[in-house]
Formats: sequence, structure tokens, C-alpha cells
Amino acid sequence: MLMRHAIAEDRSDTGRDHDRRLTGEGKRKLREVVAGMRALELPIERVVSSPLRRAVETAEIVAAGFELDDAVVVASAFAPGAGPDAALAALADVGRPRGLVLVGHEPDLAMLASTLLTGTPGLVHMGFRKAGLAGFVVATLPPRSAGALEFFLTPGQLRRIGAGG
Repeated sequence: MLMRHAIAEDRSDTGRDHDRRLTGEGKRKLREVVAGMRALELPIERVVSSPLRRAVETAEIVAAGFELDDAVVVASAFAPGAGPDAALAALADVGRPRGLVLVGHEPDLAMLASTLLTGTPGLVHMGFRKAGLAGFVVATLPPRSAGALEFFLTPGQLRRIGAGG
């Protein structure tokens, strides 16, 4: 699964983009999104994150919502601008979890989604909203052939699912 980080502050105290944190609203809405993910009974066993603070905080809330004992795995291959090839190569170190959530950024997630579906970044455009989630089925990690899109949900849809509506 690919997930964009939740709502983050516009500017960090340090002025560095890398240090931007989730806002209180972002954390609250993300917990509601995670409730929706749980209601869907998604088989999440591992969470991997970009090293940027807002992504790590998002990944930690997802992992806590699924009561994962393992710490979030932080991988520079999911940092902005690293590209789909680096992300796919990094998946070789993840093992064989049944359900994996990769937390990252736009437009990188859209390029990775296109690569998972077609083998080519940019061929299919999927714009991820903050805390949006897409699920793919791939035969292997890293994928050796095109995957299939299982779902593509907005944060609003996930929050409604989590609220029972």
C-alpha cells in the first residue's frame, strides 16, 4: 500500500522542509483514517517511511493503530526525489510481509504507483491526497511484473468507513 503523509505544518521551527511536523488536525484526521483502515481489515504487518519528519510521524501513527511491535522502518529511498527505481530496490530489504504500507510524498508516490502498475513512471497519474491510500497486489517484492490496483481511497472515504458510515 502507498500512503501520502498526513497534514503537516507549512513551515518548521528550523525552516527546513525535512523538519515539518504533522499538525494537530493532521494527527486527528490520520487516526480516523487508520480507524477506516482497521475497519477494512487491511493485513498490515510492516510500515516503511520516508525519512522526513511528517512521513515518519504518519508511519508511527499507522503502526500504533495496527499494534505493530516493530519500529517503523525509515528508508532514504522513499525521500522526495529518490525515484521509483530506488524505492523498488529498497523493497528487496523489506522481507515478505503480507501487508506493507509505504509512507511518502507527492509526486513520488504517483510515479511509484504508475511503475507498479505499468512498469513506467508517469504513464498513469494517481494524485494522492494527504493521508490518501492506494493498495496494490504484486507477486514479488521488488515487483518483476505489473501489479494490480486493489483500491484507491481518499482520506475522507477512509474516515467515513472508520466512523461506520
